[in-house]
Amino acid sequence: MFTGLFILLTVIFYTLYWLIASSKGIKEILYARLDPHRANVLHVVFRRVTGFVLLGLLPVAVCILFLKDYALADAGIGFNPETTRFTIISIILLGLVIIPVVSFTARRAKIYSVYPEIRASRWTGQLLLIETVTWALYLLGYEALFRGVLLLGLARLLDPAAAITINVVLYSAAHFPKGRTETLVAIPYGIVLCILTLHSGTIWIAFFTHLVNAMTTSLSAIKFNPEMSYERVQNKNIKV
Repeated sequence: MFTGLFILLTVIFYTLYWLIASSKGIKEILYARLDPHRANVLHVVFRRVTGFVLLGLLPVAVCILFLKDYALADAGIGFNPETTRFTIISIILLGLVIIPVVSFTARRAKIYSVYPEIRASRWTGQLLLIETVTWALYLLGYEALFRGVLLLGLARLLDPAAAITINVVLYSAAHFPKGRTETLVAIPYGIVLCILTLHSGTIWIAFFTHLVNAMTTSLSAIKFNPEMSYERVQNKNIKV
């Protein structure tokens, strides 16, 4: 019963998030009422905050409310002193791999024409803060669902291989709207994150490495996109 519940929660809340985040109606309302730059920023912020609520906050809340003795730690949102060293070392080692690889791939027009999702030509400190905070919120919710509720929940009921298999299938499927490449890459990446999550008992390795991946992509894409640049001093004429 609980196995089906964790899978059902993942499918329902991710589908609900995807329907809202990809809604053309919401996007059209923002672009009809605001200038393109402001509409783009607010649309990205809206989608990421919605992701935090629907992917993380609500599924975890449902588990706490309806499952006996379920706590934040059961979703991997907690501190495990026994695996702290392993967690820190894993984040550092993965970061050392992710940063150069992602920085190199971001040189391609195929990447910087899509990322960052905020399509500002001039990047101020304020915009970079928005990009970082909203990515962190979204990925916290994302990992709370996939590596917390789903993976750690299944791991308490099934053997590790079965829990990882189910997780990776749903995780890679979630990348399908982003194209074949991201869907395929999500398979080995998802397996690695699942193994590390099960070993650490928390979502923090997955969360921080995912955040490093996202921010390295954004920062590198801004650097290599000829139509984007950084501003050391914020231009007051650029509104957010």
